[in-house]
Amino acid sequence: MKEQLPPPDFDANRYERPNQNWICGHASQGHPCRVGPDNKGRCRATFECQPLLELKEGQTIGRYRCTRSAQHGGPCDLGPLPDGTCRRPVPKCNPVRSLRARRGIVTMCVIVLTVAVLLIALSKPFRGRFISPGPLSAQHGTATFAAMAAAHPDRGGNACTACHQTETEGPNGWVRSAMGARPGPLQIRVLASAATPVMTSLDQKCLVCHSGHSFHQPNVAEAHSCSICHQEHHGPGPMSAPVDANCLSCHANSEAMETSLVRAKSLPAGAFDYRPEKGRVLFKAPRPERGYTKIIHSFASDHPEFQILAEKMKDADALKFNHQLHLTTVLLTSGKKMTCAECHKPDAAGVYHLKITYEQNCKNCHKLQFDVNNPDLPLPHGDAAHVRDFLRSLSAQYADFGANQKKIIARRELETFVQEQLKQVSQQSGDGEALERRVFFGDARNAPVARIGDRNAIGPAQFPGCAYCHMVSDSGKEIPQIAKPVIPDRWLIRGRFDHSKHFKVACITCHDAEHSRETSDVLLPSKSTCVKCHSPSGGVANNCSTCHGYHSPTREDRVLADKR
Repeated sequence: MKEQLPPPDFDANRYERPNQNWICGHASQGHPCRVGPDNKGRCRATFECQPLLELKEGQTIGRYRCTRSAQHGGPCDLGPLPDGTCRRPVPKCNPVRSLRARRGIVTMCVIVLTVAVLLIALSKPFRGRFISPGPLSAQHGTATFAAMAAAHPDRGGNACTACHQTETEGPNGWVRSAMGARPGPLQIRVLASAATPVMTSLDQKCLVCHSGHSFHQPNVAEAHSCSICHQEHHGPGPMSAPVDANCLSCHANSEAMETSLVRAKSLPAGAFDYRPEKGRVLFKAPRPERGYTKIIHSFASDHPEFQILAEKMKDADALKFNHQLHLTTVLLTSGKKMTCAECHKPDAAGVYHLKITYEQNCKNCHKLQFDVNNPDLPLPHGDAAHVRDFLRSLSAQYADFGANQKKIIARRELETFVQEQLKQVSQQSGDGEALERRVFFGDARNAPVARIGDRNAIGPAQFPGCAYCHMVSDSGKEIPQIAKPVIPDRWLIRGRFDHSKHFKVACITCHDAEHSRETSDVLLPSKSTCVKCHSPSGGVANNCSTCHGYHSPTREDRVLADKR
């Protein structure tokens, strides 16, 4: 391969190398000297050329010839002096620093100034304020949090040490800690290609206080970094909620979801039942074959339909209830139709509804009055054995009723009252065995009567029997078995819902109770109903953290909560 030659107009004498720190002072006028300054910035210019002595053959005294180059005008007319000195001396100049040299000086000054500022800022009087990126959030800016740090005087006793264990070690410790991190600050390629942020030593500090939860589903591919979702030092207000990007780093990642699916196959089914009941009845839908590993990008687009509705699950409650009938029933007390609020009453916080109970929600309309002549003597509710004992001790029950309610004091008069009531009941329902069977297994309402006790008005009908509302079985046992109602308090246990934030929305907008005649009907709103509001077009919050929480309680806390 031939050596590359310079172009024809290249002049080595006028070539300025980029590593020169000084340039000729005449360069600003466009006439730089050929020699240029030395390394110390001194001008080396003397004459325009160095005359050359020419000797002809046989001569001892020659003649000097001008050697000025063509770029500088060629040989001069007068030529050199007889002693070989150039007639055209070059005036001295003041060499100046090159651009490279000036940049180097500025860079060095900046470095020195930066080091000086860092040394001052990192000194103990100013260190704390300098390294802090901002004030702590409201959750960590409390006196309690500061007291936790003060419990470690060996670490300096300030709030920083609660999370940053090297805070008191000074710059040397910080550099050592940074260089020991994996991946380190100099591992550019590893940092650039890092996937889901994993737990670090800083995140382990979070678990010292936040020990009551584990990380999401048991089959999560890898524990997610706390500080990525919960970013601190962004102001004294409440800490910002995690953004969708945190959730989508896994739930929109097919590889992560497949890894979770594989891991789930090695875990027992009980590992996924980690939500403590806390006194509530939870509707626990069975876990799908592939778990909850569907790829999701947003609630409005590809979030799946709620599992209960998608799989057309039914309410297994044994209580017989007809929403349509109740919503068209006129209340005797007010003369108005029933509304949802008659039974579904919010709790103190307004988030959930209070439990449905017979005493609070059913008793006013469904009184257990087995004797139309004595409506104030109802049957007990809630215990089949207690009901049987009540029926088999009617004489004693009527005696107490006559003394306490009727105010009958005379013994003979009281005995007469008891015998009359027993006779009337026998005429209505037959003997004691027939009465028990009607009470337990009666499932058809008797017609209203024109007179109930002392009231000249049409009142509620006679108690039809336990089987009108409950599943009752004989099973050959002495006491009939009545299935206990199990009314779920929470349906979508993998999401949260706040009724107080939806108080302006009518119940029937989300719950189609007007057309429900079976207890097994699940009256939950569909995803499409929620999307009408919870979407970019609806203008209501629709990010993941609106309905879902990331953390799950630890096994120890679940056991403790269930015991409580």
